[in-house]
Amino acid sequence: MRTGFLLISMILLTAAQADTWEQTYGTDLPEQAFFSLAAEDGGIFTCGIFIIDVSYAFVSSDGPGGIDCMLVRTDADNEILWQGDYYRGPWPDLGVAGVQTDDGCFVIAGVTTTMEEGQQNWIFKVDDEGEIVWDKSLGTDYNDWTYDMMQTADGGFLLVGYVDSLNGTGTVVSVFRTDAEGSEIWNRQYGEAGAGMAEAQIETDNGDFLIIGPIEDAEAGVYAAPFMMRIDSEGSELWMKLFSGQPGNCYPLDMVEVSDGNIVMTGYAETADGDYDVWAALVTPDGEMLEEWTYGGKMDDMAFSITSCDEGCVIAGSTESEGAGRIDLWVFCIDNSGEVIWSETHGGPGNESAEDIISAPGGGYILSGYTSTWGAGDTDIWVLRVDEEGRME
Repeated sequence: MRTGFLLISMILLTAAQADTWEQTYGTDLPEQAFFSLAAEDGGIFTCGIFIIDVSYAFVSSDGPGGIDCMLVRTDADNEILWQGDYYRGPWPDLGVAGVQTDDGCFVIAGVTTTMEEGQQNWIFKVDDEGEIVWDKSLGTDYNDWTYDMMQTADGGFLLVGYVDSLNGTGTVVSVFRTDAEGSEIWNRQYGEAGAGMAEAQIETDNGDFLIIGPIEDAEAGVYAAPFMMRIDSEGSELWMKLFSGQPGNCYPLDMVEVSDGNIVMTGYAETADGDYDVWAALVTPDGEMLEEWTYGGKMDDMAFSITSCDEGCVIAGSTESEGAGRIDLWVFCIDNSGEVIWSETHGGPGNESAEDIISAPGGGYILSGYTSTWGAGDTDIWVLRVDEEGRME
């Protein structure tokens, strides 16, 4: 269900040029964005979480929970059209991925939690005024989690994530396919019980799907190694390949197809010194690893999202090795050989990070994540539009 509108503080921080800006949305409690969409009218649709109770406990049996899904819709002038708190019950509910559909509505996927059913995949549709069109929960008899969702060529949706393994020894990769109304067509789980989960997917020209994520590699002695899997339109596994080139755990979180038809995956990898560097790898659609690279300094540096560009791709995440504060938002461009073309950090004395990056209409990029330097208090949703080289001026 949906509550009344939230009282949101919106601050326009910078307007150095017409095509670059940054905004915060939030209250004196924690918020952060998971993704933004560029709406057809030139506005922005942003999805994040609103933490009502910092203990993450339920507030009442018939009200919002400790974590709720938060949606903010702005127009082309960055004015708020509407915003709201969305939930199914008193436990954590959140949206992590979404698309704008051909009818101008938005479909969001994530996780919902109830006392009766536990943790389930959640997919719902809102119209362009924020009213719910339909709302579905999908899952197994065990706890489920969605990390990513895409609209498929037939108008339905594919949700990827994990489900708790049947014998309680860990998680297994999970994929759900729905029709255009969010009703389940099929669900599949892949791999042996352990630390396996799916983080991102791409639909191929012939209707197959490429799926990536981390999975336990006992032979290499790591809890998380990158895998790529290909399934057909019915969910049958065609192949699964592991990549074990890093000295420690490696977490692939997003991928994009680049101009030569290959795939660039990105995330973060544990170094020999025990910190994390941004990790990226060039892989063919057949799962052949061509090259892999790491980026960062002496502290933790992580990537969470990637998008394509003319030079290759642009990666977004966070850095502790550079910037103005403890953690700063980091965005940089690499070509198809892994060479850095440009690199920018944004932030202040607090903590900032980008959870998502998309190409902006007319050029540049939309970044969304969180800031603790600016806003109404604690961490707030932070949305930035930067130019073609990641700059704010």
